[in-house]
Amino acid sequence: MFTFRPVLAALLVAAVLATPAWAARNTPAAATPANVSPHPMFVENQSPADLPTTVAALLEETRAAGWSHLDTVNMSGILAARGFTLDPVLILEICSGRYSAALLDSDETRFVASMIPCRVAVYQTSDDRVIISRMNSAGMAEMMPGEVREVIAASGAEVEAIIARTLAKLAARTE
Repeated sequence: MFTFRPVLAALLVAAVLATPAWAARNTPAAATPANVSPHPMFVENQSPADLPTTVAALLEETRAAGWSHLDTVNMSGILAARGFTLDPVLILEICSGRYSAALLDSDETRFVASMIPCRVAVYQTSDDRVIISRMNSAGMAEMMPGEVREVIAASGAEVEAIIARTLAKLAARTE
């Protein structure tokens, strides 16, 4: 899965809003039943566990899948230092060298560099639900040319599988 920076994301959101049928075609099948996202450009699932447990399980599954965890950005902590009080929001930057290298190796596909690494947010709502959120990679892939489409679709499918395994393990722990 890849992420966009704010300006590009805003442009894509506007484009998607113009095509309502997009959501039905491009919501990842594995995420469809549990998708709690308010917008088709994003896929969100509610975790059955608290935030620290969810993050730990997600990182464990990320490493088990052969992906790297590059960084965790604590947005609520950063903003707290600037005087804002927010519910917890963590952004996990994860990467598969195989997919990144495939896109960054060529001048023709390097334009997606701003989408790398993949970002998965884990946040807590004001009513204490824990949400795992990410861009809808299947939908993003459809908007891309050739090789970029294939790589984004494949990496997105892997991220969806990582999240599905995470949620299954967390659900089994709570039963």
